[in-house]
Amino acid sequence: MTTNNEVLRDIWVRLKEQEFARSSDLSSNRKMWNKLLYYALSSVTDYLCEDNLAVNQHFRSQLEFAGKFFETLPQINLDVNKLFGDEELILFSATAYVFAGYPGASAVVLKGLTGDKLSSTERVLAEVIRYGDVNFPWENSKIGLTTSLVFSGREDISILYKQVDSLLEDAYRRDHDIDIIAAECVQKIIRQCWENATINLMPSFSDTDPQKWVLPLTARKVHPVLWSAQRELGKHNVFRGNSAVVQLPTGSGKTASFSLILRASLYRDSFHIAVIVAPFKSIRDEIYLDLKLQFHDEEVDINRISTELKFDFSDFSLIERPAILIVTPEKLLFMIRYDPNFLSETGLFIFDEAHQLDNSDRGITFELLLSTINFFVTDEIQKIFVSAVIGNPNEVSEWFNSGNNNVVNKLTPRKLEKVLGYSYWNDKTMHGELYIWNKLQEAKALVKFPYFFDPVKIKENKIQPDFTIKNRTKGIRWATALTTRQFMKGGMVAVYVPRKDTIKGLAQVFMELQEKSPILIDGNESVVALCKLFELNFGEDSVLVRAYRNGIFVHDGDIPDGIRGSLEFEARNGNIPLLLCTNTLAQGVNLPIKTIIITSIGNGEMELNNRDTINLIGRVGRTGVINEGNIIFMQNISSFSDERVKHALNSLAIDAPAEPLGSSLAALFMPTAINSYSRSEDIRASEWCVPEFLDNPMEWISNRVKGDSPSKAKAYRRLFLKKANGIWQIENYLMSIWNVIQEGVQEENIENVVKKMFASTCIRDDEFDLMLWTFKYLGERISRLVVDRHDVLTMSKMMVGINEALTIKSFVDSNDEVIITSDDMEQIITDIWPILRTSVSIKNQSEDSLYRFLLNKWIKGSSYIEILESWKLEYPDIRLSNRKPTVEKVYIICSQAFQFDMQLKLTALMEVITDPVKYARLEKLQVAMKLGLPKKTEQVMYGAGISDRVLARLFCEEMGVDTADYKEVLHWLRMNKGKIIEKFGNIIPEYFRSRIW
Repeated sequence: MTTNNEVLRDIWVRLKEQEFARSSDLSSNRKMWNKLLYYALSSVTDYLCEDNLAVNQHFRSQLEFAGKFFETLPQINLDVNKLFGDEELILFSATAYVFAGYPGASAVVLKGLTGDKLSSTERVLAEVIRYGDVNFPWENSKIGLTTSLVFSGREDISILYKQVDSLLEDAYRRDHDIDIIAAECVQKIIRQCWENATINLMPSFSDTDPQKWVLPLTARKVHPVLWSAQRELGKHNVFRGNSAVVQLPTGSGKTASFSLILRASLYRDSFHIAVIVAPFKSIRDEIYLDLKLQFHDEEVDINRISTELKFDFSDFSLIERPAILIVTPEKLLFMIRYDPNFLSETGLFIFDEAHQLDNSDRGITFELLLSTINFFVTDEIQKIFVSAVIGNPNEVSEWFNSGNNNVVNKLTPRKLEKVLGYSYWNDKTMHGELYIWNKLQEAKALVKFPYFFDPVKIKENKIQPDFTIKNRTKGIRWATALTTRQFMKGGMVAVYVPRKDTIKGLAQVFMELQEKSPILIDGNESVVALCKLFELNFGEDSVLVRAYRNGIFVHDGDIPDGIRGSLEFEARNGNIPLLLCTNTLAQGVNLPIKTIIITSIGNGEMELNNRDTINLIGRVGRTGVINEGNIIFMQNISSFSDERVKHALNSLAIDAPAEPLGSSLAALFMPTAINSYSRSEDIRASEWCVPEFLDNPMEWISNRVKGDSPSKAKAYRRLFLKKANGIWQIENYLMSIWNVIQEGVQEENIENVVKKMFASTCIRDDEFDLMLWTFKYLGERISRLVVDRHDVLTMSKMMVGINEALTIKSFVDSNDEVIITSDDMEQIITDIWPILRTSVSIKNQSEDSLYRFLLNKWIKGSSYIEILESWKLEYPDIRLSNRKPTVEKVYIICSQAFQFDMQLKLTALMEVITDPVKYARLEKLQVAMKLGLPKKTEQVMYGAGISDRVLARLFCEEMGVDTADYKEVLHWLRMNKGKIIEKFGNIIPEYFRSRIW
């Protein structure tokens, strides 16, 4: 007997055929399609008959099923489907989703509703679903207008109930079945939404005056109804100021929740400073822009503090009115090292994407930050630990904030929001096949599309994909490109590539495919301007620039910030059909992605674990934007990889939870694989964690790799350098809390410090003993090498290990009279080069003259392509790693060596410079090195929103002033908008125009 699920699956598969233009191997139950109308409608009416507004799991499942059916059927464009485009079904889809508790899905369904064939009662239903706040293409009804007033706190609910009673009476009097159901739905939605209304719940959830919420609700800065995630936060007293460990599934309204937490605290006058810690600049910027809009024209400062390690937060109006600071972990650590007293003004901390605690690259920094805050901030101060992927929230809560938290983690995502599958090349049929599955298929059988994509003839006797042994890598790239082409018909596609060094090869294949079999990619003026601006930065021969010009957009950490910000802006506005991306996509970037193609479940050197995969696919099908996202893995890589793909798919299908959150600090002392894929050899901590390594890691590493083959030496050096970096961070951390450690017995205090760390909760006894010994040994070294307590605290601000801090101090002591005696930045670089050059990798330090030459070009404002041309002209014979110089390599040197590594050395150096004149000179160099712009006006332009070096330089030249301040720059930009657009409009993407004008 055919089940309801099987019939809906059949309808869904027909929609997929329509989307992919390929037939499936599933037989049709088309004759039974209309029978589901009765079942779906009865799911809605059954809920109408319930007095209880709460939706249990049974009702939620039925209502989501009904919403999916009503949403899918009108999209089937077949002659046999008389309900194609039926707006009545679309309206009831939105209604079912609202009843089920998925307002975002409801909003998506209602997009584009014309109302031409809807009755007046049905139009009222559409209006109340959107709380009367959306202007449909018809005049709002009285009920719609009243709904808007009621849910913003400007009208009493009793008036709305009276109007709805009249609507019901009129519907029953006319005795029209659908209108009666629609009117009953209006009443039920208003009752349900009022029970969850922000104006109704937030005052009691937060102990605040209801009138304070009227203005933001009227201005639509706050959503009129609390989503389930926000209601859970309210029930756990988070809005009252309780600390919490919060697991919010992707798309559950995280940013809106942040806004409510901040407002609740502001309205209770609970903080003077609130700090939001975002792990990456991209997330920091996104939160900043969102909060800027949500608190526009209100008595609070929203500040996105720069990531460079300088003390640049003293100019904020922290005394006059409250401030919300959005920072990266590294910046907050520096702020605390520099002046922990500002924490006494801080009444709220929010740690976003907090699973980065387990990040192999940045986790130690994050854990040491949290441990530092534990020392300086009492448990009573509200701290919120937020992530979508915490596999062990209770264990984390027991440690975080000394266990003084509530745990919020019982949130149910939509059942039918994701499509899982894989793409496979069949050598027998010489076609690509697609296998897909969603939770309509209870038997877990995948639907097969046997002729999903065709091969492409690229030469007279050559077709692709070609999976011979020689061309296997290129074969999978072609299969990826052809698979992507098919999915681009349905919406934006992101192609995830785990390794940066392979993304260009994939881009080349996409360009070759576009040349052999072009498709029209609509590029608006802003996208064209983006491509031209990128060309001015990187030159016309750059692989990345050529990819952009062909509609193949790369989203990666090796793309300049301004270009990447412009790209994300265009993607959010629906102007970018295709993104090739590395793990930057999984870092919390919110884009309207319909499909993600995962080329490999490797993540650089590491296999994607379930937590990484959940976070990555969370970028797909964003709530309120897309109702169904596709997650497609590529096969044919190797039998081993294909098996891992099947395992990953199965884990996603059964909703396997994320792995328990671990500690990167603890992992420092655990066995570590030389090769993360094969794990053929593990290095135990006891092999390197010895006095000789801790005393001088660099010398120990050099001795350790002597005699090894180049490839083996590279692998060992890379692993031990990561260990050394962890040790240096521990040393710096100990120096930062040195006053605490010195109050009593040093060894006992250090032991107490270690026991309070998260690492101590997830490590074996023998590994813990080694970690404890390491902390004590490093503490003893600090005591022995630095006698003066003040010197220790000074060195903690240098953000480096004890050896390097002493080296820098010795350098300054020995050369104080002869260095930094000139205002010329080139001369200053020459003076302090012995310190800066240590940022250059050991294998490239023989070419330090090239690095110094490039640095001088960088701080003078040369574009990346100009720096490359200078390299080729002045140092034509020098290649790094035996590779010819490219503009992409220039960018990596500038962004990593100059903007980050040398910045760290320069900051450390500044801490021991006591002469104010010399300090001011270094400060100028620091800004120029961070931005690659020498003039104050250029730097201010960049900081004011023109975050592209080429544009900032051109605008500065046009302004004709080199030393303008922030207000002068803003005034000039606004007064000369027309002139600027006329002269430079063809290279100014909308992203920059929207931020200034």
